[in-house]
Amino acid sequence: MIRCCHSVDATNLPIGVTIPLSDWPFLQSAVKFESPFYKLMAVLTFLPFHERSLQEQSAALEEKVREVEKENLLKGSFISYKNELCVSADLFINEYAEHKELVSVNSQSGKISLIRKLD
Repeated sequence: MIRCCHSVDATNLPIGVTIPLSDWPFLQSAVKFESPFYKLMAVLTFLPFHERSLQEQSAALEEKVREVEKENLLKGSFISYKNELCVSADLFINEYAEHKELVSVNSQSGKISLIRKLD
């Protein structure tokens, strides 16, 4: 909920609005990035990365991580994750730029065995 109060001049005309800094996240998307107000609020609400919660750090890095993942896929690397097909601890999905594979990883040797191509 956005809370504010306003100031008026001697003739009762509005001359300003006070907005709590905690309301900035709700308003931020509606303010032009180039505006002096946006720049002022960016300075007033700046929180160094290391002082943010893990959730805030993760959200701040998510877009960059996705960009790097895409670049790595195009260079021949892969993304490894689990989904509903991974019914045991040794199963993983390896996603490449062109296809995905269900693989088994031997935890002792690190050897990867192809179970099947997924697409």
